[in-house]
Amino acid sequence: MTMTTALPQLTAISTKDRATPSLVYRSLLRSIKDGLMVPGAKLPNERELAQQLNASRTAVRSALAMMERQGLVRRRVGSGTFLTDDAHDIFGRMDQTNAASHEAVPSFAEIVEGRLLFEPAMMHLVVSRVQEHEIVEMRRILEVILGAPTWEDFKESIYALHRQMFASTKNKFLEQIMVSILDDRRAVLFDGHDTDKPAPSPVKQQSYKDLKSIVDAIADRNGKRAEELVSNHLMRTLATITIWQ
Repeated sequence: MTMTTALPQLTAISTKDRATPSLVYRSLLRSIKDGLMVPGAKLPNERELAQQLNASRTAVRSALAMMERQGLVRRRVGSGTFLTDDAHDIFGRMDQTNAASHEAVPSFAEIVEGRLLFEPAMMHLVVSRVQEHEIVEMRRILEVILGAPTWEDFKESIYALHRQMFASTKNKFLEQIMVSILDDRRAVLFDGHDTDKPAPSPVKQQSYKDLKSIVDAIADRNGKRAEELVSNHLMRTLATITIWQ
């Protein structure tokens, strides 16, 4: 049965932080986790959410679009936006990574934050220079991600795909950046626990789906679409790094 009662007052984003779509998305996820938004509930409209979260309507709209693509919300013309009935199940399909701090290397959050500054725009270079055999290799790696037996294998295969994307720019500086990123993540074992344990199948399937859409955009030579998908992928990653801590 669909619930239509209004949500309790949500926690505003700190005025010290620029209310980016990633922070809005993160705040909404935390509201679900804390029970302020329950499956089937109707969300306040964009204007009300923007006021409650101390954010712009543009940031709210972008965050809701990301949630809709993930299946967390559904929009009904003339009725509003609703949290889906299986929203909590979707949480279980998200790749949840620890956001531990490290003295010797950047944290995962710092790495993703930095990547957001340039990687989406980099996709225009990828689509203009990628060769067919490189796209074939990306699709091969996607299958490796789906079949990765352990958590460490799963993480390694994801970074193998990103390395191939960076290599497709034919820009040695960008390639060096990804090598450095991977070295830093390996140095802390991807912030994982029991990395030799099996990677959850739902998580692998969701990651495969998200990354395949990026590869499909590259194959179509659609730079704008690839840029949007990479931006959304990294924003979701940044938003979910500490949501369960």
